[in-house]
Amino acid sequence: MSLRKVYLSLRRDSYVREFYLMYNLKKVNAMKKSYLLPVGFKKAGLWMVVPFLVLCVLCLCGVMDNVNLSVLTTNMPALVDYSGWFTTNETNLIDEIAMLGLLASLVFIALSREQDEDEMTAHIRIQSFVWSTWATSIVLAMGILFVYDLEFLTFMFLTMYLYLMLYIVKFNLAMHRERKEQR
Repeated sequence: MSLRKVYLSLRRDSYVREFYLMYNLKKVNAMKKSYLLPVGFKKAGLWMVVPFLVLCVLCLCGVMDNVNLSVLTTNMPALVDYSGWFTTNETNLIDEIAMLGLLASLVFIALSREQDEDEMTAHIRIQSFVWSTWATSIVLAMGILFVYDLEFLTFMFLTMYLYLMLYIVKFNLAMHRERKEQR
């Protein structure tokens, strides 16, 4: 008796058939795993985005330079000025807190599940990510061509958050249009 015949004869048994179907369903469900955050994270992100966005703008304008929240940090070795493997210096943490808070709040808004999450929402989500990628790439290319010196560093800081901001705007507008059509 060949292995094929044994396999076919075992599959005729109802218990083995049930196991085979359950195994295949688990494989399909594993491929549909969602990496989105729960719905409540969107509300938390909306509450967080305003103060951290204001704090980032104040840091960019130089208003927060007088606020001293300094702490001793360890730096990785720089490529240009090599003064040892790890050096310590005192730095102001306001910039880092503002940027991390803005990043976390934008991620909470962008990657949280909708109340009515379905296949259409997933399709709109993918289209919005693609559109945001194209728009950010075009803005980045223009900045590389036309922005120089220290202003380029500020431009890159803004472009870092532009991707998520454009995605959030595009996704929410598309979802609003879709919900309006369904009424």
